[in-house]
Amino acid sequence: MWIDKLKFMLRMNQKLFPILIIFFTVLNGQSRLNIQLGTGFYEPNLAVLNEAFGDSSFFSTNILLNFTATYQVYYNSRVGIGSWNSFHRLKDSFNRHFSYRAFILETFYYPREAIEFNFLLAPMWNSCNISMGIENTNTNWTDLLSTFGNTGNFTFKSTAIMNSSWFGFTSSIGIRYYIKSSLGIDFRIGFTKNFYNKEKWKYEGETIIGPGIKLDALPLFRLGVVFVR
Repeated sequence: MWIDKLKFMLRMNQKLFPILIIFFTVLNGQSRLNIQLGTGFYEPNLAVLNEAFGDSSFFSTNILLNFTATYQVYYNSRVGIGSWNSFHRLKDSFNRHFSYRAFILETFYYPREAIEFNFLLAPMWNSCNISMGIENTNTNWTDLLSTFGNTGNFTFKSTAIMNSSWFGFTSSIGIRYYIKSSLGIDFRIGFTKNFYNKEKWKYEGETIIGPGIKLDALPLFRLGVVFVR
């Protein structure tokens, strides 16, 4: 009987071995790491903030610069991190930086060989920093903070920073075209939801009132170049 069992095991191994070889060959041949650089468009309501700065532009208000890195953990799934950034810089005055950071969960499939449809869902941890780029002591901070409803004098060095952080999430659907196996173009349409609260700002450790901007639900369009390894 043990001879029959041995023959059976040998036959099974003969069948499984080629399958295992094919499986690990495909697994090792898959492109796992995806690095994306790109830009995005969204429409936050920053009127109060832009008015306080006294200057704004389409680029500073509506354009995002994007970096994402994802790793394929299953045949149709990727996880990774993403960062979307918006900048507003004024010479000898205030600088503003929005940062939207995401932990990415993504699924995808290929209707055709070089075309990918994808769906992304990501919790976010977002922040905004307002600072100055000049070294002196002045009352500019008092002037700025008073426009947001704060009272008192804030005469500190101009290099002080006011900042706030909040949770959010984003979701999108997209299409990716692979020019070649290591390079693709990615376009996505989605939205972001931000739980921003103007009463949760900090200035040099002190709780203050921030600008009444609206970031609650924003459509988001993104275009990027994907480098695949």
